[in-house]
Amino acid sequence: MKDFNYQEQLLLWKKNQLLLQKKYADTPPGFSSAEAEKAAWAAWEEEYTRFQEYMHFKVNDTALPSVSSPLIGREEELTAVRDTLASFHTVFLYGIGGIGKTAIALTYIARHRPAYDHVLYIVTGKGILQAVCDDTSVPISGLLYDRKRYPALRQYYREKLSALQKISEEKKILIVIDNLNTPADKDLCQFLELSCDKIITTRVNYEIVPEKEKLLVKALRPEHWPELIQTYSSGLEPAKTEQLLHYGHQVEGHTLSIKMASVQASYGELSGHPDNGSHITSLLSSFRLKKAEWEALLYLSVLAPQGMEKDLFLRISGASERTLQSLRNDLLIDVLVMERTAEHSLEDPDRETTAPSAGSEQTKACLLLRVHPLIAEAVKRIMPPTCINCSRLLRGFEKYLYGDDLGVGTWNRTYEENWVLEPHVFAVYETFPNPAPWLGTAFEEIVTFLWVQGYYEEALPYAIKVYESVMNYYGSNHVLPGREALRVAAVYHNRMDHDQALMWYQKGYELLKAVTPRTFEVMDQLSTACGKLAKEYSHRQDPVARNKYAAEYMQIAEAIMQMDDKDLPESGKQRFSMKRHYFLLEEAKYALREGRIAVSRELYAAIETWMESQEDLGYRKTAFKELQIALLIHENQLEDAEKIARENVQSARLYRGEKYKDYLSQLEILADVLALEKKSEEAFSVYEKLLTHLQRDYPYEEKWIRKTMDHLTVSL
Repeated sequence: MKDFNYQEQLLLWKKNQLLLQKKYADTPPGFSSAEAEKAAWAAWEEEYTRFQEYMHFKVNDTALPSVSSPLIGREEELTAVRDTLASFHTVFLYGIGGIGKTAIALTYIARHRPAYDHVLYIVTGKGILQAVCDDTSVPISGLLYDRKRYPALRQYYREKLSALQKISEEKKILIVIDNLNTPADKDLCQFLELSCDKIITTRVNYEIVPEKEKLLVKALRPEHWPELIQTYSSGLEPAKTEQLLHYGHQVEGHTLSIKMASVQASYGELSGHPDNGSHITSLLSSFRLKKAEWEALLYLSVLAPQGMEKDLFLRISGASERTLQSLRNDLLIDVLVMERTAEHSLEDPDRETTAPSAGSEQTKACLLLRVHPLIAEAVKRIMPPTCINCSRLLRGFEKYLYGDDLGVGTWNRTYEENWVLEPHVFAVYETFPNPAPWLGTAFEEIVTFLWVQGYYEEALPYAIKVYESVMNYYGSNHVLPGREALRVAAVYHNRMDHDQALMWYQKGYELLKAVTPRTFEVMDQLSTACGKLAKEYSHRQDPVARNKYAAEYMQIAEAIMQMDDKDLPESGKQRFSMKRHYFLLEEAKYALREGRIAVSRELYAAIETWMESQEDLGYRKTAFKELQIALLIHENQLEDAEKIARENVQSARLYRGEKYKDYLSQLEILADVLALEKKSEEAFSVYEKLLTHLQRDYPYEEKWIRKTMDHLTVSL
């Protein structure tokens, strides 16, 4: 069944309106002249052309690993890959782990890259469905997974394959799926129907695949072992070379084992009893790794298989350059060279934010650290990841996602900067399904990241898990249960489930109210609860409850301000200052709704003075500018209000993307200002865009949708 497309239906409706105007040309609703009719049709055709161009899918290349070492003894396999693709467009490179399948695929890419318009290199430890549906691995402009639009992931899989097929009819594409090892993959047949070239590396001999499309990668023949050994251990004594050749027979020509043994021989003696390579952990058995090296390997194994930028990994893991170099020398980690899209500014309002596109904008090279999936599996078998042995990584993530001293953290990074982190956050999310209570604040940042990026369905159950974990461990007389209750409330609030949000804000307030002693952290969180409750009751038009919590907030604020400076860390002062001005913002909005314009202006003046003293508020400035727009409207300074409203729309798009509710709120404010300025056509266009997003991303927001449709009718 074809998905309902609101934009297409609206265009068809407009076309019918034009046909009616033509039919009743002699009446007031009809065309006034032939010129008017011609201009109207030209405008419709231009709009329809833009719509068709937008719906035209484009695939974006993914990062390709660089081939730093020559491929030895595999020319026959490379020729076979070329010939098989020429005949059948599909080749399965299958064989045991570490035998050289990936090296053959990467060398083929390096040699034949100019023959293709696009190359997608996808590393997966899961099935073909998950690999294709991962928008990081297979980025297609115009397509983005959304749980509400695609309740079943297989539905999105079919749509994505359809898009790939359409693109393949115009462009020559090579898709390389590395490490596809799901034994019974029922979704594989659909993928194989694509007409583009496909290379799949796997340890599975798929019976559903015709033999003519499969290429068994066998052990490296003995005549190539000396060259392989010489490449990875130059200058060895003849006796050690002979020992390595003997080892080659013991492992039956297993390529990766011979490589690692050769590297090890460069540093010392060979292991006395090499394994035959039948068990995955043998890939690490010959290395005597230090604690720091094991830790770094484990962290990289926990992260997404695509790899993480080297600088970021060093920052969150605490690993040293020396440790990474040792692991690289031992061939235990790969360092890929990747082109990364340069950062954007607010001055580029029309750019898409669903994913960075390769080659379309300025790029810069960066180093990507990655562990081979086999090595990652071996590491996790030897040292299963736990909250204890990964605590340093989790704390590093917490610090990076939160941002030092309320600096650049999740909340103040752009949508695309957060988008790059998504695979790693989800890797941590999946690795630790049961968050440890003593790492509650670290897992809290995972929750925050998920809802900021719009993953409410994932964030909500995890937030509740974190809350239950700290409650069961610490009990009610501790700050963490109250703090995590407020986090659950924030997820509900941002997914616009305000009844549940109010209940959890109330729960957090009651827990924090009972905590003793009243440390700064307790009072800080309690002030947050009071501020949120005051805001919720303000929107519910309950002045009694609103004033109660607002008064309590002011009492707590006064108590914090009277604390001795030595009891308040600098970060605490800054955090509370930020929260206090957010509360002043709500006070000013409340005064404006009650018609106390002078009070609202006075409060905004205080906020503006504070904003000028801040170095970089980033996205936080948007909320304060909303109040400025409202005051400008009261003063009938609509031109200035429109300018700021446009800046807010750009800021929300840049920092939150087009699915986040704040972006839609800013669109509505801009449309309202345009309507007041009597710019009906432009207001209609913005309301139309808002309605499209609401119906697609928030279909349950019936009141907002009805209100927008009413505005749309008035503008029309």
